[in-house]
Amino acid sequence: MDVSPLAGILAERLLQHVPYLERVFFANSGAEAVEAAIKFARMATGRPAIVHCSHAFHGLTYGALSLTADENFRKGFGPLLPDCVEVPFDDLDALDCALRSRQVAAFIVEPIQGKGVNVPSDEYLTGAAALCRKYGSLFVADEIQTGLGRTGRFLAVEHWGAEPDMVLLAKSLSGGHVPVGAVLARGWILDKVFNRMDRAVVHGSTFSKNDLAMAAGLATLDVLETERLVENAHVRGERLLRALGDMARRYELVRNVRGKGLMIGVEFGAPQSLKLKAAWTMLESMSTGMFCQMIAVPLFRDHKILTQVAGHGSRTIKLLPPLTLSDSDCDWIEHAFDVVIAESHRVPGAVWSLGKTLAEHALRMRREPT
Repeated sequence: MDVSPLAGILAERLLQHVPYLERVFFANSGAEAVEAAIKFARMATGRPAIVHCSHAFHGLTYGALSLTADENFRKGFGPLLPDCVEVPFDDLDALDCALRSRQVAAFIVEPIQGKGVNVPSDEYLTGAAALCRKYGSLFVADEIQTGLGRTGRFLAVEHWGAEPDMVLLAKSLSGGHVPVGAVLARGWILDKVFNRMDRAVVHGSTFSKNDLAMAAGLATLDVLETERLVENAHVRGERLLRALGDMARRYELVRNVRGKGLMIGVEFGAPQSLKLKAAWTMLESMSTGMFCQMIAVPLFRDHKILTQVAGHGSRTIKLLPPLTLSDSDCDWIEHAFDVVIAESHRVPGAVWSLGKTLAEHALRMRREPT
């Protein structure tokens, strides 16, 4: 029954950026925000099913894991929630088929998938919103990674003009310092959940609206606005996408560069030249996706650039630099990628020696009894 005034102020500030939504529910993390969205959608619609996408990642708690497609996370924890339906990402026909039963409470989707940095076609998110309206399902945007300026807009859905019924935020909402999550929703949804005084406690979390988290959220929004970090993410992101895209044209191992703002994926693929192709095939046959480790390790070890492989067995490196990135930082990143990728085109060479060592280690681990 005690609600911090800071929670009301932060809710008001968030909704100024998303004016088509009217209420905010605070949680402690992104996974908690997903769990809340599942419960709210089922209560508001009276329907059981939740639709999610292949390659999605929504969290590791029970409900969120039920919507996370990667078997590496799910194995051993089943059975998970029933009535969770998986459809391919960026496939409106498949989504239409899943929704037409009119038993789906919500479709939850990352506007840009974190696992792989998969960017949808221009019509996908607005088309998904229209299908949800047609069949009476809620459209939920998981912006836990993409929100708060990461893609060069406050929300990634803004790139396509989509208006979800719920938006999920976390991670950078506190600048990464304090656990916090939020569900931004249409007013009628939360009115269905908390419809009487005796139902005021049907969903909540002990520390979800604590003053420290709320103050951190307000400070984060102040910095985003006063330092124009959303605009900076757009400008610096466009520069990095151009520079890395140029490398894709110069280096045969770079297959594709994609992303929005400062959420960038660099995908590698099989080369054409015989010597490189033989080395690639040998490495990938030992461990799929190992080539990306050959890029990520020297980027960090030799150039102090921290990246990550964008999922298990992925051939994409994900770059998520700070929104405070400067031009000199961009120079540093571009030089590091150019040097490491150029080195990967030399066979034999230091990068391929590292790859051989990593692959042999992976094979030994695979053979050892668990």
